[in-house]
Amino acid sequence: MRNIVLMILWIAPYFSQSQSAEINFKIKDFKDSIAYIGYHFGHQKYLMDTLPVIDDRFSMKVDQPKQGIYFIYTPSYYFEFVMDGRSFGLETSVSGGYDQLKVSGSKENDLFRSFQVEIGGLQKKQRSMMEGLREAKGEDSVQIMKAIREVNVQMEDVRKKLISENSQSFVAAFLRLMRDPEVPPLDSIQDESQRKMQRYAYYKDHFFEDGQLEDGRLLRTPLLYPKVTKYFDEVVIQQPDSLINALDWFFDQIREDEESFRYWLVTLFKKYAESKVMGMDAVMVHMIESFYLSGQATWISEEYEKTLREEVAYVKPNLIGKVAPPINAVDTLMQAFSFSDIQTRYTLLFIYDPDCGHCKKSVKKLEEEDSRMAELDITVVALCTTTDVSRWKKFVDSHNPMWVHLIDPTGKSYFRVSYDVRSTPRIYLLDANKRILAKRLEIDQFLDVVERAHGGL
Repeated sequence: MRNIVLMILWIAPYFSQSQSAEINFKIKDFKDSIAYIGYHFGHQKYLMDTLPVIDDRFSMKVDQPKQGIYFIYTPSYYFEFVMDGRSFGLETSVSGGYDQLKVSGSKENDLFRSFQVEIGGLQKKQRSMMEGLREAKGEDSVQIMKAIREVNVQMEDVRKKLISENSQSFVAAFLRLMRDPEVPPLDSIQDESQRKMQRYAYYKDHFFEDGQLEDGRLLRTPLLYPKVTKYFDEVVIQQPDSLINALDWFFDQIREDEESFRYWLVTLFKKYAESKVMGMDAVMVHMIESFYLSGQATWISEEYEKTLREEVAYVKPNLIGKVAPPINAVDTLMQAFSFSDIQTRYTLLFIYDPDCGHCKKSVKKLEEEDSRMAELDITVVALCTTTDVSRWKKFVDSHNPMWVHLIDPTGKSYFRVSYDVRSTPRIYLLDANKRILAKRLEIDQFLDVVERAHGGL
């Protein structure tokens, strides 16, 4: 039995079409007294209705049905069908499945049944071959592998034939999601690296077929979410600028479908806001400014908008690649500090609270790496968050005097925002031009970044 999660996590308009429909089911030997009807949406399954089962029959009435892949579910049974926007009937048996399915009043379910029956037969044949392959040796195994590949071709032919003969159907649109673009060899390009780049560009540009993203029905299938995820995780280069460009293009394609726009904005924003990959906060900031704060996310509350504005204020100034914001603080001689006073190749900005347990552990690690940092030409700038000069001096007296120790005794410096000091410690690695190279790493990881930049020095 397939694992199923029935959750209501998405608050959005469910219906948009004008007609109503009645769907009648008859499933011989049905063991349960209640049948649940649900639908795919993104990467989740959602409960739609609960129906009593009497003499193997149950029915549902739907106002303004939306097309998509729906399912019948009980603890002992699972069966998928197509909601095609009109009244229809489905009849089968628990053991018969699609092979015994009789469809009345629904071409879409006829197509879906045909595809399932043909593919199911080929998959059964392939499973049998795979079992034989485990025992086969030598030439026999070669022949079985060849036969398995032939079955794969046959399955692809089944899919292509259904699409070709029913190109305007929902089932055809659904099956197109299974297809990756067929990239031409581009043999006319002599330079191999240039040819690879052009093939990649073709693959990326044709990853989604024309109109595929704009088709809101496909959101109610199990195939669109993994395809979009693959696009952003595997097809697009994993750098903030590339991802930002891809996101802008993506949302341009779905802008006219309010439900799709909302779903993907919430989903992709969560993806990059929660990313543990350094630098992806630039993607988050872009999404907030370009989509949420631009008036396009009409559903958010004033309170949430305020939260997002605050997030941008804390994160945007210290994005990777930006020049480190100035710090209005003084050193142990009570002289104003400027980053221009630091002449080493790298600066490690360490922002701490003297009483913070995590900070104390990081300080100990910094002291253990003193000689390594000296070899890598790194200056430590230790900025205290407290305004209590006596507490600060106590810390300074008991730690490395070669660090540049700083404090803002007035408490008026903006560094707590510009360096996102909502918790401590906060650590940033800067280059010779005081641009931010890395952040939110462990001490040894910062040093590894420097060593990699210089060939393992």
